[in-house]
Amino acid sequence: MLYYKETYILNYIFLMFLMACMGQKEKQQITDSSSDEESIACGFNPNEYACDFTFFDQNDKKVSLYDFKGKTILLDISTMWCYYCNVAAMQENEIMERYKDEDFVWVTVLVQDKKGNKPSCSDLKEWASQYKIDQPILSGDDSILDFEDDGIDVGYKCGGYPTFVLINELMYIEHYMFGWSSEGIKKLLDDYFSTKE
Repeated sequence: MLYYKETYILNYIFLMFLMACMGQKEKQQITDSSSDEESIACGFNPNEYACDFTFFDQNDKKVSLYDFKGKTILLDISTMWCYYCNVAAMQENEIMERYKDEDFVWVTVLVQDKKGNKPSCSDLKEWASQYKIDQPILSGDDSILDFEDDGIDVGYKCGGYPTFVLINELMYIEHYMFGWSSEGIKKLLDDYFSTKE
């Protein structure tokens, strides 16, 4: 009789252990599914999930593109020596004011300073101060870019400076615009925000 009682207790303990293990597996599956963003294949073409990058900003803090998920992003890829990049920076505040009621961020990635080198934090501060910009300005490099005739097909398409990439709040690329046009950017943003209403 004692043997059957011990067997019953052992079976009960084994069953509880098995259920606990299964519960841990279910918890692991839930955890895994919550990190789906990490497993989404990213790309650089319209309708693809934008690839992330991390650079330091004008406050010398590391900033990633994915930090802005949930906002509409205008990614501005510029250089400090480029005339039209400077013109775009001059008009950035006016455009930000126009879309102040939208959940919108203008992220500038400066890939070269005035001499063609990677911008320093003081370069970024100078750019922010010169144009009175409080939006993120990052020190980038050419590694995130795909120039038209470079034989490399990886990176954000760059048809010259500045290049603009419109990324929606879910981090999907909506549109590219090469070169600067104040009216072109306004039309691009007007059209996009009008489809969200």
